[in-house]
Amino acid sequence: MKTSTAALAVLFVAVLCYQVSSSPTSVNFSGPCCVKYSTKAFPSSRVMMYEHTGSHCFQPAVIFTTVVGRMVCGKPDDKWVQDIVNHQKDKAGRG
Repeated sequence: MKTSTAALAVLFVAVLCYQVSSSPTSVNFSGPCCVKYSTKAFPSSRVMMYEHTGSHCFQPAVIFTTVVGRMVCGKPDDKWVQDIVNHQKDKAGRG
C-alpha cells in the first residue's frame, strides 16, 4: 500500500510539472522556478496572485497565477510585469 501511495504521489507531481511546463517548469520543495519567460502581456484583471521566484532558482522571475489557475512566468524587468505587480500591490493596499 505504501508503494502505491508513493507511486501515486510521484505521478501527481509529474502531472503537475507537465501542466505548468510552459511556465514554472519544476515543482520542488523550495518553490517553483522558471526556465523561460512569457513575452505576451495580459490584463492585470486576469491575475489572482503573483510571487517572486526564490534565490534557489537559476534566473529571477515573477510567477503570475491567473483566474483560471494557469501559471505564467514574467521577466521582472519587463514593463508589463512591473505594471501587473504594481496593480496587484495597489489592489492589496485598498482591500
